[in-house]
Amino acid sequence: MSPALATAAVLLPLPEAALANLRAAFSTVHYHPDFTLPSSIRSSVEFIYTSNRGIPHNVSSLSDLPSLKHIQLASAGADKALASPAVKAYAAAGGHDVTLGNASGTHVISIPNYVVGTVIAIYHQLHTQIIIARNEKRWDATFDPKYYARKTWGRTAGMLGYGALGRESARLLKAHGMRVIAANTSGKASPETEYVMPGTGDEDGSIPDAYYSTKDEASFSDFLKQCDVLVASLPSTPATRFLLTKERLALLPKDALLINVGRGDLVSSADLLAALEPGGNLLGAALDVTDPEPLPDNHALWSHPKVIVTPHLSGDSEDEMLIAADIAIANADKIRKGERPYNLVDYTKGY
Repeated sequence: MSPALATAAVLLPLPEAALANLRAAFSTVHYHPDFTLPSSIRSSVEFIYTSNRGIPHNVSSLSDLPSLKHIQLASAGADKALASPAVKAYAAAGGHDVTLGNASGTHVISIPNYVVGTVIAIYHQLHTQIIIARNEKRWDATFDPKYYARKTWGRTAGMLGYGALGRESARLLKAHGMRVIAANTSGKASPETEYVMPGTGDEDGSIPDAYYSTKDEASFSDFLKQCDVLVASLPSTPATRFLLTKERLALLPKDALLINVGRGDLVSSADLLAALEPGGNLLGAALDVTDPEPLPDNHALWSHPKVIVTPHLSGDSEDEMLIAADIAIANADKIRKGERPYNLVDYTKGY
C-alpha cells in the first residue's frame, strides 16, 4: 500500500507562494525555516523538504524519524546533504527505504542562460571592454590580442555531464549554430527520465552528434580534443573530483573555453591558471564554482584578464524556490502513487 504522506517538515525559508503550495499538498506542514527538527514532531514526519544541508546535525540517526519516507532537497547538489551525519550514517549502513531526491531541473531557466551568456561575453571580450570603460573611462578599440568577435557558428560545444543543465545548455548552444557533443559515464544517449520543465532540454538525447565515455580514457580524450567550448555541469563525487587534470586540459583545442557551472573541485585552480597563461590553450574561462570555494580574497583568478568569476550564483533566479517546491510536490504525488520519485540520489554514487 502506498503511503499517504500526510505530514511534512519544511526546514528552509520559503516565499509565501511556495509555502502555500506545500501546505495545500500535505495535511500537516511543520515549518521550521531555521533548519531545526524539534523532537516533538520527529515521530510523525513522513516527508522532509530541506536545503542542500540535508538533515540537521542534532538528528543523529534517521531511526529517530521512524515515519520518514523521503528527503527532498531544494538544491541540485547533494554532496552536503550526503555529508550530514544522519544521512551519512544511513548510507554507510546500506539504507535504502528512505529515499533522497534533489531539485535537478530547477535551474534550467537560469544556468544554461549563464552558459550561453558567458560564452558570448568571452568571444566578444565584453569583460575586458567593461573593465576599460568603467575603470579607465576612455574610448579604447585596441586589444591584446587584437579584438574581433569570435563566432559560435560552426564551433563545437562539448557537454561534460548531460543532465538537466547539460541538455538545456546544448539546446541553446545549438540554436547559436554550434555542433554539440556530450560525455557521460556510459558514452551513450539516454532519455531524460527526471524532472523537466516543459519546453526545455533534450528529452530523447538526440541533440549531440556523438557521445563519449568519461570512464574510457581513449573515448574521453577524443571528446576533449574536439571541445572548442567545454561546458562542465558535473556534481562533486569521488569520480569527478579533479577529473580535469592538467594533462586533460592540454587536450582541448587552441583557444578553447571552459565554462564550469557544476562543482569547483572538477579542476584545480593551479592547473587552470597554467592553461590560461601564454602558451596555454585556453582563451578564457567562466567559473561560477571554484577550487577552493569560496575563492579566497585576492586569489589570482579574481583579476585574471581571461577569466570571469561569479560566486556560485548562476542558479539564483526569480521563482527558483517556487520551481523547487513544485518538484517536491511532484515527488510527494509520485510516492503516494507508488511510483519512483524524480531525481533520486544514489547514496553510493553520491549523485
